[in-house]
Amino acid sequence: MVIRRRLLGAAVAAGVALLAGPPATAQQAAAIDIASVDATAYPSVTAVVTTPAGLDGTDHPASAFAVLEGGEPVDAAVEQVPTSNLEIVLVLDTSGSMEGAPLTAAKDAAVGFLEALPPEVGVGIVGFGPTPALLAAPTTDRAALAATLADLEVAGETALYDAVVHASQQFTADTTDRVVVLLSDGGDTASAATLAEAESAATGVTLNVIDLVTPESNRAALDQLAAAGHGTVSSATDPAALGGLYETAARAIVNRYRITYESSGHGQVELTVRLDTGDGIVEDTAAVALPDAPAPQPDEQAAGGTGARVAGRAEAPDVGPSRTALLVGGVAVFLALLILGLVAMPADPRGRLTRARLSTTQAVADRPSPAQITQRLSAAADEFLERRGRRQTLAVLLEVAGISLRTGEFVVLVVAATVVSTLGGLALGGVLAMLVGLVIVPLGARALVRILADRRRTAFADALPDNLQLLTGTLRSGYGLLQALDTLAREAPEPAGGEFRRVLLEVRVGRDPGDALRALAVRMQSEDFEWVVGAIEINREVGGDLATIMDNVADTIRERQRLHRQMRALTAEGRISGYVLTALPVLLALALIVLNPEYIGRLGSGPGLVMVGVGVVMLTVGWLWIQRLCRIEF
Repeated sequence: MVIRRRLLGAAVAAGVALLAGPPATAQQAAAIDIASVDATAYPSVTAVVTTPAGLDGTDHPASAFAVLEGGEPVDAAVEQVPTSNLEIVLVLDTSGSMEGAPLTAAKDAAVGFLEALPPEVGVGIVGFGPTPALLAAPTTDRAALAATLADLEVAGETALYDAVVHASQQFTADTTDRVVVLLSDGGDTASAATLAEAESAATGVTLNVIDLVTPESNRAALDQLAAAGHGTVSSATDPAALGGLYETAARAIVNRYRITYESSGHGQVELTVRLDTGDGIVEDTAAVALPDAPAPQPDEQAAGGTGARVAGRAEAPDVGPSRTALLVGGVAVFLALLILGLVAMPADPRGRLTRARLSTTQAVADRPSPAQITQRLSAAADEFLERRGRRQTLAVLLEVAGISLRTGEFVVLVVAATVVSTLGGLALGGVLAMLVGLVIVPLGARALVRILADRRRTAFADALPDNLQLLTGTLRSGYGLLQALDTLAREAPEPAGGEFRRVLLEVRVGRDPGDALRALAVRMQSEDFEWVVGAIEINREVGGDLATIMDNVADTIRERQRLHRQMRALTAEGRISGYVLTALPVLLALALIVLNPEYIGRLGSGPGLVMVGVGVVMLTVGWLWIQRLCRIEF
C-alpha cells in the first residue's frame, strides 16, 4: 500500500513537472563554496572551500585567494586538500519508490561519479531499503564497483537514518578524510535509529546529500544531516538531473582547499573567501560563530575602557608574562651571570686556602677585586662544608674525578649555575620551569662528578695488571720499590701515572710508603690494589722475592677481571632490559606531551595523579630490582 502511494505521488510530481517546463535542479552549486568552518582551535580558524566546477584540475596558487573576516582582509595560509587519504562511501536509496527510471538514473549517475574521481580514491557502496547493507567495502577497483551498482535492486521501506549510521562505520581505520554522498527520494519510514543519532554519526564525516524531490521528501531532516556533517544539499525534481548533481559533487570533493588564519574577531562574524580564477573573481560568504569577547578587567572599566576595543572588536587577552615579570627576571639573570663570571675567574695562582688568607678579610673588604670576591665566597663555602663534615669527602671525589677545583669553588660554581637556571626558568617558562632548573643543576653536577670519578677508577682498575707487570720487571732489574714506583709514575698511562706521582710526592715529604699506597687504594676504591698493598707490607716485614709475589698477584687480578667481564657480558641483557623498560614510559610520556598534550593533560588531576604516582613507584621498584639481580659480587 505504501509503495503504491509513493508511485502515485511520483507520477503526480512528474506530471506537474512536465506541465511546468523542462526539468531543472532546485539548487545549483555556488561558484565557490565554503564547505565547512572549524573554530574549535580559536584564535586559529580553518575553513575548507571548494572551487568552481568548471575549474576542476586547476591548481590555484595561494595568491589567488583573498580572505576577509568581518569585511577586513586577514593573512591566511592556503593549501590544496590532498586526495591520497580520501575515502568516499556512496549511500543509495533502494527503497520501493526508486523502482524504474529513478534507480536507473541513480546507477548511471553513480558510475559517472566514479569516473570523475582520481584513481587513488577508495569508494564504498551502501544500499538501503528497509535496512542498510554494505554492498562494497571501500576499494579503488572501479570495475567491481560498477558491477555492484549494476546489480542494485529496489525493495521495501526507507531506513534513511540507519543508512547514515551504517555508512559512517564503513571507512578504513587509518583514513582521516571521510566523505559520505547520500541519495534519497523520501523521508525515513523504517529506521531503528533516530534523527539525533544519525546527526551524531554524521559529525565524524563530511556528508553531502542529493535529494530526489518527491511528495514524500523530508528536506528539513536532510538539511539537519548535511549541517551536522558540514556538507551540502542538492535537489533535483527529475531523475535525469542526477548525473549533473553527482558530477558536481565529485568535483567539489576533489577540488578542495584548506584555508587557515588567525582570527581577532568575537561573536558572530562573516567570513568571505574570494578566488581570482583568471577570468574573474568568484566568492562565497559564511557566518562563523566565534567565542564572545572577554569581560573587561576592573582597571579597564575604571579607565573608561580606553584601548579595550579596536574598530569595535575586543583584543585577545594577554596570556604571556607581564612586562614587570620580564624585567625582574632579566635583572635576576644578569646578577646570576655576574656571580657565575666572578666564580669562573681564576683565583690566586697558588691555589690553596690558608688561615693567613682568611685573616686578610678586612683588606679584601677595603679593596675588593673579582679574584678576592671569589676567594671570599669559596672560603664561606669551605667553612660550611667543614661544619657539615662534607668537605673532605667532596675534596676526594673532585680529586678522583680529575676536576681541578677546590671544594668551595666547586660549590659556589654549582650554586651560581643553579641560580641562573632557576631565575631563567622563572622568567621564560614559569614556576614549573623554575622548579626544574632548581633541581636539575645540582643533581646534574653531582651525577657528573660521580661519573667522572667512576670512569677514572675503572680505567685505573683495568690497567692495574699491566702496571703490576711493569713494576715486576723493574724490580727484577735490581731497582728498589720506590725506584719501581718512580718508573710507574713516568711510564704508566693516566690516571695511574698521576696517582703514583702523588704517592711519590707524599713519600718525599715524609709519609710512610705503605700509608701512601693504602690511601691510593682507598681513593680508587680498588680491592685489587689493596691486595697489592698488603703484599708489599708483608714483604717489608718478612722479606722475600717481591717480584714473584707481584707476578702472582697480577695473575690473580687478571683472572678476576676476566671473570668479571664474562659475568657482565652474561648480565648485559638484563641491564639493557632495565634501561629500556624504565626509559620507555618516560619517553612515551614526553612524546605524548608534544603530540597530544590534551590527552596527557588528563593525568594532571584527580585519578590521573594517583596513576602517575603508582607508575613512578613501580618504575623505581622495578629498576632497583633489576639492578639488584644484575649486580656482580665476588
